[in-house]
Amino acid sequence: MAAEDGTAPLDESFAETIDLSGRTFQRYAVTNGIYFAPIDEGEIARLELMHSVLSKVFDDRLIFPPVHAPERILDCGCGACDWAVDVAEHFPDSEVLGIDISPHMIPEDLPNNLEIQIDDLNGRFTFPTDHFDVVHSRLMASGIHANRWRSYVQDIFRVLKPGGWCQMVEIYFNAQSDNGTLERGQ
Repeated sequence: MAAEDGTAPLDESFAETIDLSGRTFQRYAVTNGIYFAPIDEGEIARLELMHSVLSKVFDDRLIFPPVHAPERILDCGCGACDWAVDVAEHFPDSEVLGIDISPHMIPEDLPNNLEIQIDDLNGRFTFPTDHFDVVHSRLMASGIHANRWRSYVQDIFRVLKPGGWCQMVEIYFNAQSDNGTLERGQ
């Protein structure tokens, strides 16, 4: 049964794990080809390091657009919640919502203005139109199916308030070799 805000109880299939090559993965993500990385302590440490690196690269700016007092912020693919926690602490009067496919990496102690929901971002958003001041999407290239990107971006813009901002950060993965042994299509 869905709650008044449209949320539903956690589908237990999201909680199931599988061990592969000594690492723990979310069974749902592996079965559906969604998330390539493990969900264990090593992955949490990698995500924390990536957040730290990106924080340095971006001069500790959490939100790039000129947003000074956002009411609602959505973090798509929040992972271990590093960015979501930082932005919730930086904007204590804001409501921050993090969405991720895995419940396994969420820290126990979250700021009061941060809520985490478990969902697959490859499905259409159920949020109301014109709802968020900022939507943040970082390093989702490996978690969003190629045929979902167009509707994913459309969903982001639909849920943004007029004058709201979408902030996307991706890394261009270009596999290549200097000696020419990696050919196109490999």
